Amino acid sequence: MATPPATSLYAKYAAGAAESYERHFVPAIGEPVARRLIDTAEPAPGERVLDVACGTGVVSRLARQAVGPSGTVAGLDANPGMLEVARISSADDIDWHEAPAEDIPVPDASVDLVLCSMGLQFFSDRDQAVREMHRVLAPAGRAVWCTPGPTPPLFQAIDEALTNHIGPGASMFVHAVFALHDPDEARRLMETAGFDRVRVETTTVPLRVAPPADFFWQYVQSTPLSAVAAELDEAERAALEAEVVERCAPFVDGDVSVMEPGLLVTSAARAG
Repeated sequence: MATPPATSLYAKYAAGAAESYERHFVPAIGEPVARRLIDTAEPAPGERVLDVACGTGVVSRLARQAVGPSGTVAGLDANPGMLEVARISSADDIDWHEAPAEDIPVPDASVDLVLCSMGLQFFSDRDQAVREMHRVLAPAGRAVWCTPGPTPPLFQAIDEALTNHIGPGASMFVHAVFALHDPDEARRLMETAGFDRVRVETTTVPLRVAPPADFFWQYVQSTPLSAVAAELDEAERAALEAEVVERCAPFVDGDVSVMEPGLLVTSAARAG
């Protein structure tokens, strides 16, 4: 085991979770995945788009560009901190709704396209959330969502370090991120909700992120793991960081860490 440094990089990346998410997670991971989602969905000029679990708004912003001045975009998230950053980071002509995906405050048949990037795996009731997506879609409207998985080796290494230093409970969020990647489950969700023309694609997204110590704290500070890290003293953080660096060494290429996580991309339509 590597000798821990005197101090960790924890303080370098200390910030509010939503601000850290927008500053670090979105450029490295959120935007590349969002662009893959947008390429599949192909929002058209003039369409009405709803971005479910919008976070700080990266999908909403890309959709806003695609639908043009004649279209509309709304983002929905249950986290008020994420929405606050979304409002600051995005154009004024995107509407934001603070609400859970299981109870979307949008009228029936009022949306042409529902998007959801890396959010469905977290919903407390996935079936209800997908039923809500179906409800708000106009006839022939589409829903397109994506979720990552299975757990890529770099995150497996991070999970092992968290378990060793904090306990298995600390890595529950890592498991939750990659909890929905079964094509059969994706198809079942859509068909049970009443969708037609269900298409499920399994692909990958090549990503180049920060070196292990930097990426680890960027990720921790962007997620609920930040509360766990805040309870550690500096010696504990340094020891945790040292193990992360050692375990993630195989994924370092020059001054970046590389990974190519799997991505499940699911699309379907409401009957016209």
